[in-house]
Amino acid sequence: MLKKLMLALPVVTLMSGAAMAGDDYPDRSIRFIIGFGAGGNADTVARILAEPMTQDLGQPVVVESKPGAGGNVASDFVSKSDPDGYTIQLMVGGHAVSAALYNSQPFDPLSDFTFISTIGQFPFFVATPAGAYDSIEDLIAKAKAAPSTIKIGHSGVGSTQNLTGELLELETGADFIHVPYKGGAAAVTAMLGGEVDVVIDTGSVLKPQKEAGNFDILAVSSKRRWIDSPDIPSLAETVAPGIDIISWTGVGAPAGLDPAVTDKLRASVHKALANTDTAERISKLGAWPSPSSGKDMRKMIENQIATWKKVVELTGIQKR
Repeated sequence: MLKKLMLALPVVTLMSGAAMAGDDYPDRSIRFIIGFGAGGNADTVARILAEPMTQDLGQPVVVESKPGAGGNVASDFVSKSDPDGYTIQLMVGGHAVSAALYNSQPFDPLSDFTFISTIGQFPFFVATPAGAYDSIEDLIAKAKAAPSTIKIGHSGVGSTQNLTGELLELETGADFIHVPYKGGAAAVTAMLGGEVDVVIDTGSVLKPQKEAGNFDILAVSSKRRWIDSPDIPSLAETVAPGIDIISWTGVGAPAGLDPAVTDKLRASVHKALANTDTAERISKLGAWPSPSSGKDMRKMIENQIATWKKVVELTGIQKR
C-alpha cells in the first residue's frame, strides 16, 4: 500500500504544478509575434485579437513584427523561444506553404510548435475584368483552347495564391501564364491596367472591385460555396472537383507549452472570437471566425503541407 502511494506521489505533484502554472499565468506581458510588416492583414488580425485577449488575461498582449522569408523569420524565432506562454505567434496559411516550398528550414513546421487555435478561415476567389468571360467554365475552355495566352496575376512565386492557380491548371488541364507581383493590391492594379487577365486572391482584395463594377468573380476555391458569397460557384462544383483550398490564420506557440497554459490561451482566443464586435472585425477582412482545438489545427496544417508538396512536385516550382 505504501509503495503504491509513493508511486502515485510524483503524478500528484506534477498535476499540482500544472494547475499552479495555469493559475499564475500570466503575470507579465505576452509577445504576439507576426511574420509580416505593420499595416497588413496579419498585423490587423493580431491587433484585433490582442485587444480582447488583453482584457481577458489581465496582462498586455503586445503585437511585435518580425518580417522576412514569408513568415519564416517569425516562426524560427517562436520555435526557439521559451515555452512559457509569454511568446505566441500569429500563424497564417503560408506556414504550410513554406514547408512544401523550402528544401530546409531552421525549424520543424509541426513538431516545433504548440498549436492553440485557428482564428479565421478564408478561401481564394478567381476574378476577371468585368464582362471578359461568361463563367469559370468559359475561362477554362479558352485557356485550354489557346495555351499560354491568358495571364494570371498573383502575390508572388510560391504564395498560396500562386499555388492555387497552379493547382487549378493541374485539375483542369488549362494552361496559364503566371505573373508574380508584390502583393494582392499590385496584382489588382495590374488587372485594372490590362496587364493580366485573371487575379486569384482573397475576398477582401477582390470584392471591392466587384462592387465597383470593375471585376467579375467567377469562382471560389473552397469545396462548397463560401458562407458570405452563396451566389459564387465553387471550382469543385464547376471545373475542378479536386480543389478545396481554404487558407487561415491561427495562434501557435513553442513546442512544450504547459497544457494548463495552452488551455488558458485557447479559452481566451475562443472567448475573443465569440465576441460579436471581434467576429465582425475579422469578417470584414474576408475571413470567417473559426475557433478550433489544437489537434484540429495541427491536422489541418498536416493536410495542407501534403497538398502543397504535391503541387510543388508536379509543377516543378523551384524550391528555395
